[in-house]
Parts: sequence; structure tokens; C-alpha cells
Amino acid sequence: MKVGAFIVGGDKESQTAQRVAITEYFLNTAATINLFLEKPGNEKYDAEDRVMLMKCARFCRKHQATFAVASLSGMFEKRWQALGWLAYQAEQYGIEIVVTDEPRVSGSSIAILSAQADEQRIRLAAKSKAALDEIKSMLKQGKPVRTKTGRVIKELNELTLHDKKAETDLAGNEAQARLARERDQEVWELIKSYLDQGMNMSEIARQLNDGGVPTIDQRRNSKRKTSGMWHVSTIKNILKRQGLIK
Repeated sequence: MKVGAFIVGGDKESQTAQRVAITEYFLNTAATINLFLEKPGNEKYDAEDRVMLMKCARFCRKHQATFAVASLSGMFEKRWQALGWLAYQAEQYGIEIVVTDEPRVSGSSIAILSAQADEQRIRLAAKSKAALDEIKSMLKQGKPVRTKTGRVIKELNELTLHDKKAETDLAGNEAQARLARERDQEVWELIKSYLDQGMNMSEIARQLNDGGVPTIDQRRNSKRKTSGMWHVSTIKNILKRQGLIK
């Protein structure tokens, strides 16, 4: 049994703890553990630009090895991002997954956990926007609002910078979504034809890669080193923006 152990970038103490956790997890097995240590600071990059993460994933694909990580915490900025990335590896390449501090995470459960996390993220975003809209509505009606900290807000201009930033972020996200939907049209007819043939997201991504179809990043002349690969997550996002899935 081969294991590709990904050690998330961090200080020496953190990386040592990760190595110990993974080693102990496979202690009573005949596993051969290959370590992939990430440089501190690289954990802030996009997945495709993280050299050791990509090397570990390629090793696991080539040798049918288990991808192991000590924890989802810190692997990506958000937990749902880590789950989504791991779900792609499991779905696209059949890689087994081990997260030492969360035994329930595996190659067979990761897709469900990823979908649940994504749904929760969407609900929280909608809830935050609804709460902000309600506060604004009450203030416009002249009704004061008491915050969780006990502060009473009587006018719109008293909203904190945090509130205003949240509103700006939401507006920016909506604008980006509109632009993304416009860019989707460049490949949408092709993707739709694959859907009509009964292909799933994994098969569509593989078909686009095999056919050398330029990705959206490539069409935008993106400078990202690995912008030339179609991923299941990319197809999923396109289908969401087209309203075919939630």
C-alpha cells in the first residue's frame, strides 16, 4: 500500500505535528508513506498553483496511492474548498482519501460531505444578505436595531464598515457571476451536447481535456500556470450558473 502524505505549509512545529499524525494513522499497516512538504505561505495559493499539492495528487494517481492529510483545517482557506478539491480527486481519479483527524472522510463519503458543505455555504451567504436587507428595511422605517453586541443603530449611516464591506462584496460577487455566465456561453453549446449524450460532469471534463478544448482561463489569457485543465468543479460551476443544478 502506497500513501501520498500531503503536509500543508506552515511553521516547523505544525508540519512536524502533521507528519506524526499521518505516521501514527498508518502505524499498524504495511503502508509506504511518501511525504510531500509544502513551503510555508504556499497554502494561500490556488490549488492548481500549489506545486507540492499537485505533485502529491499526481503521485497518488500514478501509483493508485491513498491521499492522506492530517486535517482539513488549514488545508485551504475554507473547509468547503478542501472538501471540494478532495471530492474531485476521488470522483475523477478514484483516489482513496484519508483525513487523520476526521475518520468519516473517505473516498466514498467525500462527495456527499462536499455537497453538504457547499449547500451550507450557500445558505449562510443567503442568510447574511437577508439579515442585512432586513436591518436596512427597519432603519428606513425609522425603527432602531440592536446588534448582538448591544449597540443600537438608528440610521443607515451608522452601519459599520464591516456591514458596508459585506454589501460591497455581495454586489461584487453578483457582478462576477454575471461576467462568468457570459464567458460560459463560449463553451456552453459543446457542454450541453455532452449532457444530451448522457455524460456526467467527470466525463465531460475528461472529454474537454482529451479534445484540447481551451478552458475559460485560457480564453481570457490567464497567466496561471495550470489554467489549461478542465475540472469537475469547473463543469459543476457552469451548470450552476446555467440553472441546471443548485
